[in-house]
Amino acid sequence: MDESSDSHNQSIDKFKVNDLVTLVNILRPYALSNRKLKQHNNKHTRNKEIENHILRLGQRGRTEEALQLYFAVHSLDRIRNAYRSKSMSLESKGKEVDSYALLSDITRKCIGWKTSGKEQRELSQLQRILGPLRNVRPTTRLLNLAIDACARANPVRQDMAFELFHMACVNEKAISPNVFTFGSLLASCARNRDIDTSLQLLHELEDGKYLDVVPNDVIYSTVISACERKAAASIQDANGRSDMVELALEVLNNATLALSLDTASGQSSEEGRGIGVVGFNAAISTMAREAEWRMAVQLLSEMITHSKTNSQLDKGFSLSSANPVDEAPLLHVVKEEKYSHRVFFIPMPDEVSFGTVLAACERAGEWEELLRVANSSKEYGLILDGMALTSALHACQQLGLADEALEYLDLMKQLGGDIKDGESNESNGDGVSLRRTNGRMRKGAKQALRGPDGVAYRLAISACARSSGRYHDCVRLLDDMRETALRSNSTDNAPDVVAYTAAIAGCSEAGEYKHAIKLIKTMKDEGVQPNVVTFSAVINACASASAQLFKKKEEGDSSIEMDDVKTPMLKALSLLDAMRAPNSSVRPNTFTYNAAIRACAEGMNLEGAFEVLGQLKSDGFDPTVVTFGSLMTACERVGNVQAASKVFRMLKEPGKDSMIQPNEIIYGAAISCCRKAGETQPERALHLLRKMISDNLAPNTATFNTVIAALCESRQSLSSDGNQMLEQALSVFKVMKSKHAPNGVRPNRITYNILIISLANRLQPGYAEYLLDAMRRDGFTPDVDLYTITVRSYERCGHPIKALNLMENMREVGIDFYQNKILDGAMKNGVKILNRVAGRNQPTALLSGEDVDFDDEDYENSEELFGSWR
Repeated sequence: MDESSDSHNQSIDKFKVNDLVTLVNILRPYALSNRKLKQHNNKHTRNKEIENHILRLGQRGRTEEALQLYFAVHSLDRIRNAYRSKSMSLESKGKEVDSYALLSDITRKCIGWKTSGKEQRELSQLQRILGPLRNVRPTTRLLNLAIDACARANPVRQDMAFELFHMACVNEKAISPNVFTFGSLLASCARNRDIDTSLQLLHELEDGKYLDVVPNDVIYSTVISACERKAAASIQDANGRSDMVELALEVLNNATLALSLDTASGQSSEEGRGIGVVGFNAAISTMAREAEWRMAVQLLSEMITHSKTNSQLDKGFSLSSANPVDEAPLLHVVKEEKYSHRVFFIPMPDEVSFGTVLAACERAGEWEELLRVANSSKEYGLILDGMALTSALHACQQLGLADEALEYLDLMKQLGGDIKDGESNESNGDGVSLRRTNGRMRKGAKQALRGPDGVAYRLAISACARSSGRYHDCVRLLDDMRETALRSNSTDNAPDVVAYTAAIAGCSEAGEYKHAIKLIKTMKDEGVQPNVVTFSAVINACASASAQLFKKKEEGDSSIEMDDVKTPMLKALSLLDAMRAPNSSVRPNTFTYNAAIRACAEGMNLEGAFEVLGQLKSDGFDPTVVTFGSLMTACERVGNVQAASKVFRMLKEPGKDSMIQPNEIIYGAAISCCRKAGETQPERALHLLRKMISDNLAPNTATFNTVIAALCESRQSLSSDGNQMLEQALSVFKVMKSKHAPNGVRPNRITYNILIISLANRLQPGYAEYLLDAMRRDGFTPDVDLYTITVRSYERCGHPIKALNLMENMREVGIDFYQNKILDGAMKNGVKILNRVAGRNQPTALLSGEDVDFDDEDYENSEELFGSWR
């Protein structure tokens, strides 16, 4: 701030008015308008029109015009002051003043004017404006507006802003700066991301270098804004935190302390008003830029907690984190004991505060937390703006939350709907205030959303598409977009290829391939060209349709034939052929082929799946892990183990970069294929499970259950020498219960059902009954059918008393066996035998027998089957 003026004058000179004609032309309009203000006695109104014009020019980014006008006033003032001083000096000496000659001489000296041969006319024009503009002079406000114009320029003219300050306040000392002067200077630093100069100037103000200028909340907020703008290019420390985030918090705490009320010193309440919400929002925005979402949520929570006028606190409102962490307070000065005599003024958060926290969560991909904060804003009584609501819609889209997405879309509609050009956006008629800021007034500035735009609709459609069975909402939202575009007479919100593709993806999830094809036709009718993603989504819809039809058929729907299952698949292949045709404008890619292979898989067309793979390769594409996953699914659907082995061999073939490693999906499908193949393949399923573990993959509970089912369902397990298969199935179960199980793998209801039924059928009811108890201990209530088959197994083995004991256990868990004929008969039979035994009053083998148990050692030694799982 103490640089010499020599370096400043270089850029200032080009804006100085050195031509009398230019000076007169710039100021003449104000001289004419000032004649209309003669009735006003307040001389300060004489500068107002020029000040307002400089303000408007700065807001519109017309910086050079604003500076020219400022320097024109400056030059006029120098000429007028020099003329008055010289004329008064001549008059005091009793000399006659030649006004024409004196004005000519003064003008040459002040602006370096060179005559153009029309000296008299030019001087007369100058004389005509001197009178009306006699009170127009450089003022602090005029300087502030000129500096503000430099701050608003694009690019920012920070050097020019400081040159103006030095010229007027330091070198010439003609103007006394005020707090708004330094606010404008700091704004130029902030917009230029110059944090060093911002801090230097702030420290000078805090140290009292500029008398009578004390930093206020605007000063501190602008310095924090400099941190926010610098944050994108900042370097993080060893703890992963940005130095700009820490600096913003430091300035925020210093401001909170400096602007607090010292009750011990008798300070007036007007002196301690605290830093405004703008400063807090700038600090939150700094965190948002650095994806410090937890800190952003914490600061917002502290604002709510410490704001003294927050009526929501009385209602129990809270914004405690869904994932609380033991963090030190960010506003630490409020909690420090040494400041207990001070009253701190923390502002209530506004819609910008919440919106910025939402942006931080969005940047970090914390979708659940984003929606939690968005819902909290509604409870807090705030109306989010369009950008914040778009963030909420983005979270709904990522999480597939259809109802929530539609709710936020409706909130966007309440922001103003379709307001035509020229209508006021002060309010939307529903009491929702739509703020207008000076930044929006700049030419080309992005305007606030006053209703859903194309992005909002696309996010809502995608959210519905990802939510099962909500394709009707996708279609309805497309109609909404179409109607909005018609009402506004604009194509900006009309359905485009992205919106249609998202809706078709919804049809794909639901298996509504006919709706998907219908949407393709609508696109073409409206002149929207489908792309490869659109067609791939339609093929996926066909695949889902075949899968759903086959599932219904397996569940016993006699109205569905295999031809019905194949119809969507054939439609998918027909669409693929059309895309591969020489005259097609949209060519298939890897995703398209993968979808077509999936369609073949769900349509039980193994040969067609391998044929599509050949087409993929012939078109120059390399198969991906998804390709082989769909191909293995095709093998699984028909239980063809030889084809599955072929897929594994193909995986080992070198590809474009390296051979593809099979993932959990490929192994899971192969294991299921072995189960479906039946008689000779259960041990192969077990081998594949071992191979998964050796490849450091993590099979899930469903994969373990499939292996157990394969071992239990094989014919070998039901034969006289089938104990080995059951033992292997039980060993797999033991692994699931042991510490060696992959993360998240535990026996579930299906695991117990498979094993209990198999053991009971294999006439091993003791093991079956133990698993019934283990099932209850794991939190699952066994179905009555499991009890029934175990009781029946005891009877078949000649142990009716044990069957009776098991039925007593059923009574304890609330099952009424009298309603079941098999159980009721077993009960009566057991009672008869028990009575006979009691009558003889002697022990019988039916009352003896060892209990079945799996001790802990069984579980810990389960790695004998699989080896180490780690």
